[in-house]
Amino acid sequence: MARLITYSDDASNELLDNTEQSKAFYHQLFLLHEISITLSQAPSLDDLYRLAVTACVKQLNIDRMGILMIDKARDWMYGTWGTDDFGHIRSEADYASPIQDEVKSVIREMSTRGKVCVWHDQELYEFTETPGEVTTVGKGWNAAIAIWDKDEVIGWIACDNLLNHEPFQTYQSHILRLFGSLLGEFIKLKQTEESLYLLNEQLEQRIKDRTKELTIAQQALEQANADLERQVEQRTASLNEKTLRLEATLTDLTNTQKELMEAEKHKALNHLVIGMAHELNTPLGIIKTAATLQPELLQALADDLAQGKISKSRLTELINTGLEGYDIINTNIAKMAELVTQFKRLSVVSTNTGTIEELQLNEWLEQAAKLAMSHYRKPQQARLLIQVTPDKASINTDAWMLAQVIEDLILNSLEHGLRNTPDDKISIYCTMINDQCELRVEDNGRGIAEELAPNIYDPFFTSARGEGRKGLGLNLVYNLVTQGLKGEISQYRPTTGGCGFRLLIPHLN
Repeated sequence: MARLITYSDDASNELLDNTEQSKAFYHQLFLLHEISITLSQAPSLDDLYRLAVTACVKQLNIDRMGILMIDKARDWMYGTWGTDDFGHIRSEADYASPIQDEVKSVIREMSTRGKVCVWHDQELYEFTETPGEVTTVGKGWNAAIAIWDKDEVIGWIACDNLLNHEPFQTYQSHILRLFGSLLGEFIKLKQTEESLYLLNEQLEQRIKDRTKELTIAQQALEQANADLERQVEQRTASLNEKTLRLEATLTDLTNTQKELMEAEKHKALNHLVIGMAHELNTPLGIIKTAATLQPELLQALADDLAQGKISKSRLTELINTGLEGYDIINTNIAKMAELVTQFKRLSVVSTNTGTIEELQLNEWLEQAAKLAMSHYRKPQQARLLIQVTPDKASINTDAWMLAQVIEDLILNSLEHGLRNTPDDKISIYCTMINDQCELRVEDNGRGIAEELAPNIYDPFFTSARGEGRKGLGLNLVYNLVTQGLKGEISQYRPTTGGCGFRLLIPHLN
């Protein structure tokens, strides 16, 4: 059943909380400014509709889009330009039909200025060759935003995700709202221009037909032209003012983005320092305590020697106590050295001197996965499944970094996800997509709790700190994938349960 979700012009909380959506929003806002320049240069109203559809599909990443206008006098709707069910841009000027009750309800739903309506799980339609008839071509989300002339709805923009089935994002409601407002202004301007052109033609014909009234007609024409020019100048000044305001808003948003990014850097550094201090404090405290006892033992030995009352048992006790203190100090120094080694792994992306090489993925993944599982020192019964499509696929990348990523993800499954039962399974699926390699590493274990998912890549974040885990593995994986291999990583829950990670690794030169 279709679900309607509406977005008003203040629906920004989700956008502010989501850095990736914010980046996409700022990028499309910049594209919207470029689109406004393109639309302002449209030579005719028909060209304006065509350019608007082209811009929406190619620059705003909308699968399909169409612009429909309303003929109030006849209670009809008519097409302008849109896309077919393959995403091809086409003229739909031949399409016209009475407005059905179902369409009227849609118009009423979106007849609030600044409101974007999105129907999820909605059947998607396409015009047929029979006027007024449509056919179902798929299912997904369908969005609508009204086009206004003052306080009157004169048409609407309809778009959906038929082709790529990408989910609707909150920032798209803001972009569609701005796009609809911008298009409405240009439509009104272009209608005024075409009305002026038609009026001029009529006046010229009247001048030819009514030579006797030439003087009066000429005066009327001059007056009409003056009025229209004044209106055009006023409208142009208004558009220029709006453009300046949009540019100022974009500048403010860009500055705000920089400030937020700087704040995130300080937050990450603070989190890292606190984590390192927390991990090092315990062994340091033990070392300090044990080291403090050494002077007391030696002083006690010196006092006994000075008083001449040292005994073999007393000497043995002091020696054993001193050796125990040494063992404590030595053990905790080793722990600190191990911690420092793990900390150094965080900078492995900048210090690694690996070279780019061509990897035959089928054979290489099998070797890397088996080697990773051999490094796990606890008993385990996990089965390993590797599937590469196509079978002979290869990629140019840093083999050392990719091997580290595979090892850490497998060890993460063995340590945190699987339960050490005969049903344990780790699956690696590899698929070549254009010039990228998609890797999916899955297990059928416990999975990751939904409330923990946003923090899994943070340094020192672990759900097993009581078991001695430091929480550096997935942070290292994230840095290796995004910085070292120039790729992307995301976490998901497989249909069979457990935990999965999706990696997109590009070819490196």
